Amino acid sequence: MVNPILIIAFLLLFAFLMPLLALLHKRLPSVVALLLPAFNLYVGVTYFLKMEFIPLIIKTGGFRPPFGINLAIDHFSLFFLILVNVVALFIAFSYLLEEQDYKFHMLFLLNLLGASGIILTGDLFNSFVFLEIFAISAYALAASKREKHALEGAVKYLVVGSIGSSFYLLGVFLLYKVTGSLNMAFIASSLQGEKSGIVYLAGMFMLFGLFVETELFPLNTWAPDVYQGAYNRIAAQFSSIISKAAIYLMFRIVFFLFDDPLFYKLLIVMGIITFVIAEFNALVQKDLKRMLGYSSIGQMGLAVLAFALYGITSHPEAFFTALLLVVNHAISKAMIFTNLENMPEYAQVDTGKANPFSSLMFTVGALSVMGFPFTLGFWAKIEVLGILLRSNILWLFFLILILFMVEAFYYFRVISNLMRSEVVSVKLNPLLTISLVVFALFLLYQGFYPVQTFIWTNKALNAFLNKAIYISTITGGL
Repeated sequence: MVNPILIIAFLLLFAFLMPLLALLHKRLPSVVALLLPAFNLYVGVTYFLKMEFIPLIIKTGGFRPPFGINLAIDHFSLFFLILVNVVALFIAFSYLLEEQDYKFHMLFLLNLLGASGIILTGDLFNSFVFLEIFAISAYALAASKREKHALEGAVKYLVVGSIGSSFYLLGVFLLYKVTGSLNMAFIASSLQGEKSGIVYLAGMFMLFGLFVETELFPLNTWAPDVYQGAYNRIAAQFSSIISKAAIYLMFRIVFFLFDDPLFYKLLIVMGIITFVIAEFNALVQKDLKRMLGYSSIGQMGLAVLAFALYGITSHPEAFFTALLLVVNHAISKAMIFTNLENMPEYAQVDTGKANPFSSLMFTVGALSVMGFPFTLGFWAKIEVLGILLRSNILWLFFLILILFMVEAFYYFRVISNLMRSEVVSVKLNPLLTISLVVFALFLLYQGFYPVQTFIWTNKALNAFLNKAIYISTITGGL
């Protein structure tokens, strides 16, 4: 099988070759930007299907961890690698084949490099490096439209992101001071048992740093402006690639390194606050993209809440639900944001014109985000409520139920206006149309028959929860 390190190597190489490729032929950057996510997807799916339950260690420079930087690959990391590259391929196929400016392709590949590197690395400092790569490229992507909201959002993101990165790096430094290692498995092995105050401080710093890209309160003030001002395809990247790589890192760090009730309780509080604030803000928005941005923030809060419920209740189905929420949100929001390209005359929540195809695609994506029956999102949303009932956390059950109704209200408001709006003729992008239909069919098919998604999600979940196997595989050779 292909060495997974080629994912990192090819993305880095071709990102910086984009100016040269553009000189050779103006279409060459577009083709490369399409082929690389397809290659990454091929590698991810191949390993996911053929790899054994034991994690795979990819050594760099011939040195075993902790002396060398390594990639640590299991079904959990492959699950997220496949997810972000499916969305990346969707965006590349829908947009980048028609994009003439190679700088977009370069930033797109650097962003995908950072996301893929975060998911594959087994080294904490390396995770910081990849976090910086995809954050810096994201700053540039957010500002690329060069309009008021885009520039304002990009500047806010730059300032808040820089603060978050500093805290994350400080947390990594404190862990290195305590454990003498930057390898996640070795750190996890060292931190088993009672933890010192410095370890708790390091964990808080790292979590605080990740609140930026995971769009959690209080470090998510930049997100609505970015979603409102960015190009539609870039809003899709933020919602479905950037935030998903960041939430992967949060899950990995909290469970593998700290795994303490204090951190889970903190995430429950922040997840609830994020979800509440985001949903009620979405309810009062007039701008459609800003409403969708708040909706994305809310879904991230809900996914983090579901994950943290696993830490408190020890119910594996809570984390299973978190993964389903992540998948549903990535696919649905990529679909909704990119579909806005076919709705140029529908910028407000309650006014505008749209064509029937775009209205249908928006409706399918929105129904799945809401968790409407016969969509993939239904299984995730119903399981969230089921976990809260089984755990007898009734106050949270009713709060989440109310927020689900708020979410349904503002989405159905848009859907009803779309159905009543004046029909307008829009020239549809044929590649985007194909992509939207594929994603819509996936969401609907998985709503009726979600077995395959459940199988893959369970496989990722089992790999994640077997922390002892992960640690012993990586540390066992010394």
